Amino acid sequence: MKAKNTLTTDAQPAKNATQTYLPTGVANLDEVLGGGLSPGALVLIMGLPGSGKTTLANQIAFAAARRGQTVLILTALSEPTSKIIAHLSTFTFFDQALVGGNVQFMSLQNMLPHGLKVTSDEVVAMARSIGAGMIVLDGFRGMRGTDGSPQEARQFLYDVGATLGTLGVTTLITSEADPRDPTFFPETTAADVILGMHYALSGVRQRRGIEVVKARGTSPLAGLHGIDLTVEGVKVYPQLEGRVARALRQACVAETHTVADARARQSFGLPDLDALLDGGIPRGTSTLIAGSPGVGKSLLALYFALAGSAAGERTVYLSFREDQPQLQRLAAPFTIGDQLATACADGSMTFLYQPTIEIHPDAIADMLLTTLDRVQPQRLVIDSIAEWAAAVTRTSSAARLDDYLTALLQATEIRRLTTVMTHATTKVIALSLDVFNEPLAMLAENMLILQQIPLHARLQRVVSVAKMRYSRHDDTLRAFDIVAPTGLQVLAPFAGGAEIPTEHSWHAVQSA
Repeated sequence: MKAKNTLTTDAQPAKNATQTYLPTGVANLDEVLGGGLSPGALVLIMGLPGSGKTTLANQIAFAAARRGQTVLILTALSEPTSKIIAHLSTFTFFDQALVGGNVQFMSLQNMLPHGLKVTSDEVVAMARSIGAGMIVLDGFRGMRGTDGSPQEARQFLYDVGATLGTLGVTTLITSEADPRDPTFFPETTAADVILGMHYALSGVRQRRGIEVVKARGTSPLAGLHGIDLTVEGVKVYPQLEGRVARALRQACVAETHTVADARARQSFGLPDLDALLDGGIPRGTSTLIAGSPGVGKSLLALYFALAGSAAGERTVYLSFREDQPQLQRLAAPFTIGDQLATACADGSMTFLYQPTIEIHPDAIADMLLTTLDRVQPQRLVIDSIAEWAAAVTRTSSAARLDDYLTALLQATEIRRLTTVMTHATTKVIALSLDVFNEPLAMLAENMLILQQIPLHARLQRVVSVAKMRYSRHDDTLRAFDIVAPTGLQVLAPFAGGAEIPTEHSWHAVQSA
């Protein structure tokens, strides 16, 4: 069985055939949870102030109300419910028409002085009286100190969770606490699901994340997942490694590269370059175009994308360097300028642009994978992968980079995509390029090297095929030029016995 060009396995985690889940209504949270929330579950949402607990709980509540459930939102805070409603009204998930109907707001301030036992009885009674399908209790940290006993707090959670669970009421309780603080462990044993909300300052940047600390009856995605708080509420960005590992477990991808793939070629639309590649890039493989700044990597990648359009194949082009108008200006002096405008207009090329500011790697992965699943392309261009890799090390650690890039390439293989990535080296003029220690140089099946070298008193661009893992190729060094209006031209082999200088000979000339 072969994997199709799709990643529906990413978005559809395995479920017990008899298990039903309630959708949270929060982007990607169901995937992280392993399906959603079980009816009647007791869910603890724990995190530091500002981590997004209240927003997340109310976002889930309003999604349930829109599905027709009656939701009771209880607050243990001293501020009036009118102030909470005013705060929630700034989010697009808030619906004023539901307030007073499917969404009921009430305060626990009058009940708490009588103790947690009385409060739990009142909560259950209110749930029964309005036929609630979901209850949100916001601010359990304040309630926890009411009776001054952790045992009382634990008993409250058990009583509320067990009683409401038998009624089929899903209960969400928020608490200001570190989700991994051991002092809270005894009372959290009553919870079916624990969501940990993380909020920290990394340098000058705020970083938010979410993890499923505990989830009974599901197979959640492990690890820390990125989140954003926007006008739409909370958006979750699943960790790329986890979502791809799940997809690999569920998909039959052992035979990713077939004999047919190795024989099928996808052209650059440049006959002389394609000849070096024995006809083009083997279908379904990844290629790294590494080279000096300004040597023509982006232009070559654009040729690959437009060759796909000419062949009736769809391409997704993810750019960290140029936005679409800038890319159009890059191509305008050449004959491919009109081809680019046509490809973008007819939809054969889908352009994505990510500015290199505040990049969250898992957010980029989510944007790309969502687009790939929608467009179902045959080709993918990433220009350049260096910015994406830098975001991984900057927001996580260098130790994550290898696993992350491996997962990215696995995601493209599952979809049977032919992927081209550009990567700039540190040297502008060089006879040798230090790229073989780069993780992608080892992970990508194919690699093209573009260099600028001093030759006959001028800088000459040179292209070479460093490796093609599943195919024969020509290892000849070929000069190429970029001239308007023709564009990129790969030249014939060096004529007249011309030799490429070596590092030794070049340094000897420089020191003479």
